[in-house]
Formats: sequence, C-alpha cells, structure tokens
Amino acid sequence: MNHFLVMGAGKMGVVLAKDLIESALQNKVTLVDVNSDHLKQASEIIQSDRLFTVQRDMEEKKQREEVFEGQDIALCALLHKHSLLTLETAVNKGVHIVDLIGEEPLKRLKFENEAKKKEITAISGLGVSPGITNICVGRAVHLLDETDKAVIYVGGNPLKPKPPLNYRIVYAVESLLDFYEREVPIIKNGEIKYIQPLSGIESIQFHAPCSEMECFYTDGLNSLIHTMLGKIKDGLAEKTIRHKGHAQGIKILKECGLFSRQPILVGSQQIMPREVLEEVLDSEMKLGKEKDVTLLRIIASGKKSGKPTTHIFEMIDFYDSERGYTSMAKTTSFPASIAAQMIAAGRITQRGSLFPEDIFQDELYNPFMEALQERGVIISHKVISED
Repeated sequence: MNHFLVMGAGKMGVVLAKDLIESALQNKVTLVDVNSDHLKQASEIIQSDRLFTVQRDMEEKKQREEVFEGQDIALCALLHKHSLLTLETAVNKGVHIVDLIGEEPLKRLKFENEAKKKEITAISGLGVSPGITNICVGRAVHLLDETDKAVIYVGGNPLKPKPPLNYRIVYAVESLLDFYEREVPIIKNGEIKYIQPLSGIESIQFHAPCSEMECFYTDGLNSLIHTMLGKIKDGLAEKTIRHKGHAQGIKILKECGLFSRQPILVGSQQIMPREVLEEVLDSEMKLGKEKDVTLLRIIASGKKSGKPTTHIFEMIDFYDSERGYTSMAKTTSFPASIAAQMIAAGRITQRGSLFPEDIFQDELYNPFMEALQERGVIISHKVISED
C-alpha cells in the first residue's frame, strides 16, 4: 500500500485525495490543510477509512517537515506562494512530489541535482495549464520534424456568464489577480520577449454554449518558455479564454487603481486596494454551485517529411454533476493524480526536477491520455497535412 500526502483540502485537494483512494492500488492518503473546516468537509465528501486528515500550517518549516515523514509521494494543491517551499521540503526529505503549480521554473531546476541524488521524481506544473497544455505542445513538437509556431488557448469559466465581469472564480482569487498582473513571456522569432497581460484580445469560438468567447495573452507558459526555446522556431504563446467583456472589465479595475498594493488613507485607516479587491471578489464571485466549463485548444504548426503539418488538440470539459466536481478541479487534479500513481507503480522512472513535457512523450503519452479519458476528461487530437 502506498502512502500519499495531499497538501491542500480545497476543491483540487479533495478531487486528488478521492481519486487516489478510489484507485485499484488501495492507497492510503493523508490530507493536510491549515483550515479545520476544509478538512472536515473533505472527510464528509470522501468518506474512507484510508483517509487521514491533519491540520498543519505549511508556511511553518517544522510543521511542513513533519507531514512529510513516512510518506511515499506528495501532491501539492496549495496556494502558489507555498509551492517552492513544499518542493524544497520534499526533495530534502527524499519524497517524490507532483505539484499543480509550475511558476518560476528556473528556481525549480535548482533542485535537479539533489532530487537525482535522493533518487526522487519531482514534477512541477501538472494541472490543466500548466500540465495538459505542456504535454500537448511537447507531443506536437515530438511528432513534427520542424515546429514553426504553437499557440495555447485555455481557460476555466462559468457555463453561463454573469455580470459585471462575466466570470466566476474557480481557484484562489489572489492567484487569479496575479495572473492578470504579471508581464507575459512569449517566444517570438525564436527569442523570449515580454508583452503586457490582457493584450491581444480576439474572439474565439467553441461549440455551443461556448460559441462567443474571447482570449488574451497571459503568463501561462511556465517551463515551456525554456524547454521549447530552440525547438519552436518562430512563436509560442498562451492566451486565456473568457466570456466576452471580461478582459475590459479587469482593465477597468486596474486603471481605477484597485490592483495597487500601495496603502491609501480611508478615514483614519491605511487600506491596500488590492486586499479590498481580493476580499470583495472572493465573497461575491466564487463559483459556488454554478456549473463550469474548461476550454482548451492548442494549435501547433510546422513540417513533417517536408509537408506543412498542423496538430490541433481540443477539450471542452463540463462540470460533473454526478460526483459534484467542478471542471476546473477535475482537469487540474486528475493529471497530477495519474502521474503520482504512475510513480507509485514504477511506470515513471525518471528522476530529478522535471516538467510534464519531459515525461509524457513516447510510451507514456497514450497511457496518460487514456487515464484521463477513463476519468471523463477527453482531449481530441487532429493532424492536418497539406499535400
């Protein structure tokens, strides 16, 4: 029996823990969170004698180190700010780890030698984006002889848009706002360039009820900006998909100064606009019981055997009403759970600090996609070759 450590008891953590427990491997899972209410709710949802809950603050080094004791594989579904801390602790403790977060890839590569020395696999950025997106881009580059360009379109949204921002928050609000603030690295003419977030707004269509969407540049490439440099000749970028009007609404909030971290005097108190915005959005715009959808389209073009060839990957994934899973929780958590179980089964044997595009090619690509399909997440792959 494998002992898995799941860090974070929010929507993602619950799906991770439940998927691991429902595996044929009869896994044992320890679920850790700082919030006792989250742990209680998770226990009520999962209802298994192989689930153990522990209340710990993962920002505290001693508490963080304690929870890794006796674990075989850890999975991180915490806030972005905790990601590198848990990666470092896992490597120091010699515990395999799969992290949903993939930001700051160069900092993650600093753990490469120690991870290899401890003979562990540390995979960063294995959710939907980064994660599934990385695997699809990597697959296209692997199959093409030359890759000229790849564009990722991806986003989780409420099924029905609702004013004022035509959006409902499907993950941590601070992570969402950070996403709209950071400069966006892209590859253009074979070099890394930086552009503004929320720029490049254009329409994008999927099947109804998602036929009227928009997309814009965001910082979502993570490790791909480095692993694909030199492999994709002309361009690589990611655009976030939202209901129409969302980008303009966010731009207005930014222009009004509500993203500012500089305190302002309100009455007799110093108040940070960004903190007020987070509180308001968190209380007013959480997804709740509304249904959501996750959209993905990746278009990679180049040449195969001298012929212009394009690979198109697409996913339209809906809320699972039977299990009560949001689409974002499914598409983010299942990839990490699959990878962790592949490590446990000895199917992933690479060691070091790795990214999804490093692993799920050749013989592991199809098993990974099949495992997603078994869980109801289906990604189509079409190849168009010009004569």
